[in-house]
Amino acid sequence: MAPLSHLTGRGQRMLSSAFLYVVALLHWCHRSEAAWTEILDHGSVGGFPSHAQATRLLESFVLSYPDVLVKRKIGTSFQGRPMYAYVLGTSRAPKSPASPQVLLTALTHAREPAGLTVVLYFLGRMLELYARRDPEAMYVLHYREVWLVPFVNPDGYVANELSSSKILRKNQRPTCSGDADSTGVDLNRNFGYRWKHEFDGCNEEYEGSGPFSEPETQALRKICEENNFRAAMNFHTYGGMLTHPYNWAKRPALPEDDQRVYSEIGDVFGWPRFGPAILTVGYTTSGEADDWMYGVRGIISMSPEVGPEGGNFWPPSSTISGINTRNFARTLYVVHKAGMELNARWIQQPLQADDLGHASARTLPGGAPDVDLQLLLSNTGLSASAGLTLGIAVVGAVVQSPDIRRSTPAALVSNQGSRIAWAHLVDTSGSGLPALVFALPSLPRRSSQHFSLLIGRSLEHHGSRLLRVCVAEAPASKNVTSNRSSAPAICRCSGLASLHGSNDRLASSSELQNFSWVLAHDAADGLQSLCAAAAAFVSEELPQEASAKFIKDPSNAVVGAALVSGARHDLHVIKGQKIYESSVPLLLVSASIVLGICALVRMQRHRLLASLVAELCREADNTSIPRSPAALRDNSMLELTAGLCSSDV
Repeated sequence: MAPLSHLTGRGQRMLSSAFLYVVALLHWCHRSEAAWTEILDHGSVGGFPSHAQATRLLESFVLSYPDVLVKRKIGTSFQGRPMYAYVLGTSRAPKSPASPQVLLTALTHAREPAGLTVVLYFLGRMLELYARRDPEAMYVLHYREVWLVPFVNPDGYVANELSSSKILRKNQRPTCSGDADSTGVDLNRNFGYRWKHEFDGCNEEYEGSGPFSEPETQALRKICEENNFRAAMNFHTYGGMLTHPYNWAKRPALPEDDQRVYSEIGDVFGWPRFGPAILTVGYTTSGEADDWMYGVRGIISMSPEVGPEGGNFWPPSSTISGINTRNFARTLYVVHKAGMELNARWIQQPLQADDLGHASARTLPGGAPDVDLQLLLSNTGLSASAGLTLGIAVVGAVVQSPDIRRSTPAALVSNQGSRIAWAHLVDTSGSGLPALVFALPSLPRRSSQHFSLLIGRSLEHHGSRLLRVCVAEAPASKNVTSNRSSAPAICRCSGLASLHGSNDRLASSSELQNFSWVLAHDAADGLQSLCAAAAAFVSEELPQEASAKFIKDPSNAVVGAALVSGARHDLHVIKGQKIYESSVPLLLVSASIVLGICALVRMQRHRLLASLVAELCREADNTSIPRSPAALRDNSMLELTAGLCSSDV
């Protein structure tokens, strides 16, 4: 950024003023953000939020984050209460069928409020992290679509609020004359898979008059039929266990790979009790939600029983926060697993003379290599990677060689002897070593692929290597007619993998599972620069001239990433204008965004905001920020500024 001395006195005052506004508003908004968690364990129902309190919190989320959270009515309860799903993702428009969708539900049983707070906490925390531009949260909101139904049984929950016993489990259909605590239908016995009539209307497991007899289960059936959920989590309490299909069977048997999926999830959750109902609670259940979602819709569905075994349905309020935070990571893992779940391993072995790619490798710098360096990529997720290709950037595979032109192919990438791509060199900051960049085909779900990197002999490492790989997916959906910006380039970057030994013997690294999330267009350090290199090769639709520019000018990784991402505030840099010309408007716009998010929730109680908005708008009037609707159409940040400045606050 240009030094402040380059600005006029008025410009310095504007920049300082804008910066102070941003700091003050961020501090004020932090208090507002922290307040949303208080209702989760300081509510009016034994510490849990009431139906009204939770609904107000959800409404505040929708108002504060309209670009990433949408409320959709999915049905009406028996007593006429509206049922809503809250859809978390960056696009209001329907996404492509391949976009991984996940369903999270709570309060199927009305006396299990910890499931409600786990879902609310997951939603609020993801929104909070997204607002802070956390790379992982940004990835989830751009590459997943999460449907949250916090109240499957709103009638039963409201009835518990008014009850001294708070033991109501079922919905509020009258089924047991004279006993309000025993009336209703058990919604988790009302789904149309292996449903059977077993209990009378006063039993707490009464399954209803027939499958899907209840409007609440009909609402869930409808959204499952209209969407393509890859995974579902139906939260219950308590006991610290994970149940999964088939819950109706005494000797359940699943297809081998599906059983492996559930086992992978169970290993991450770390609960000692795991499996179908017969193995976890000791009995079978018919007409159960997970069985229908899995058996009819093919959804990897499960029921986490959150809360400690030594607790109860209404645990002390002091334990609620811990239950929420412990299950955040578990929920996030399942959301990730609905799409690509990446693992990697490196293998080094002597190159065989009869390798099918050997002839092509002779054209590489220095000729064919001595070593076959293999990258093993596996996708243990429930969907293929997004887009047609993956962008790959590897550092540590080649030595520095200033004599090699960056436009010259440095390595040949093959799969089972068939050439897939040429890899090129790109200089990245941080490591001092050039990176190999190339594109690979999309990884199918539940698959593994071996790729050989035949590196030109003059670039080849000899002896031990330290390797790092960054992988970028293509955006999950593209809408060229939309005014919304495309998904940012976000990578998974591995830790350093060590390959020991000489070139004449086999060497293998341990499996790489813990990847860092890196935002490419903020390329300022080694990982971000490496991610920017991978992102430039992520799509077959990338214009050839952009690819050539990136290779021929490897020192300009930031510019290359900006060209790919299309970030508007970077265009000043690309066009060669002075950075500080856009700094004041950008800071003012940033302040407006912070102000807008917070003010929508708390405007009426904080009249200080009115003067801040007025001052902010006076500064904006003296800048070059476009103010007409036509000029604002392509920039949602500026739309928010204009909306605030034209409103009566």
